[in-house]
Amino acid sequence: MANALLLALALLAQDSQTGGQAAAQGPNAPPTDEYGYVAWCYGALGGYANLYDRVMPEVTRIEKAFPGPDGVAASLKTYPELRAQAQKDLKTFASAITAAEKASPRPISEYGGAQVKRGAAIWQGADSVSKARLAQMWMSWSPPGDCEKRAKTLETKSTILGKALNFNSASATTQAPPPETPAPQPEAPAPQPAAEAAPPAPAPEPVATPKAEPAKTAPVKAAKAETKPAAKKLPPIGGNEVIVDPVNPIPCAGSLVPAKRGGRDVLICKGD
Repeated sequence: MANALLLALALLAQDSQTGGQAAAQGPNAPPTDEYGYVAWCYGALGGYANLYDRVMPEVTRIEKAFPGPDGVAASLKTYPELRAQAQKDLKTFASAITAAEKASPRPISEYGGAQVKRGAAIWQGADSVSKARLAQMWMSWSPPGDCEKRAKTLETKSTILGKALNFNSASATTQAPPPETPAPQPEAPAPQPAAEAAPPAPAPEPVATPKAEPAKTAPVKAAKAETKPAAKKLPPIGGNEVIVDPVNPIPCAGSLVPAKRGGRDVLICKGD
């Protein structure tokens, strides 16, 4: 088992430099199709990231025992950066895998899961080797250089394919309704020949309106002023009484007192 792990690690380390030619010869080599290849990269890189906490104590010991030209601190600084980059790349791979599974017209997730396991299998002998040997192989490993590039290509193609599949699916299930046949409209009546224009009727002759004659009024005869007969002084009756006729009264130097004399109404002028 240890020999299988070391062989796989060595091949993968070489693959990162040669572009995949050596890795194609290993038992857990990635498949050639893009979806399977990216799934394999996800499994291999995930196994690498999962070993970080386990191997770092031994990696630190080795770096201190064999410091690089830039010193121990500079060498140890690169490993947290490698882990951060691995986590970022894992998200890129996962996004591409998900896009491909959504775009595929048939289920492919089972195949993708199998390739993830194949990628992770390159670390299956980690428990069978010494800490120093595992740390040395871990320090020298990196994922194939085209994993990220192929993941981005896979996601781009899957997105385009997914849109096309969705469009075709929608077109197949949602048929455009046939155009409505317009209801027959009643035919317009045929135009009738225009009747010959009748000659204009002669304008009616103006009727003379008789002038209103002023109403004749009967001449008013001047009414003759009625002249009343001058009042006659009645002769005194019975002594010194002055009898005044009420119809033709005469001035009285006193007061007129109504009275009855000779069977008729009279006024008696009495001195004050």
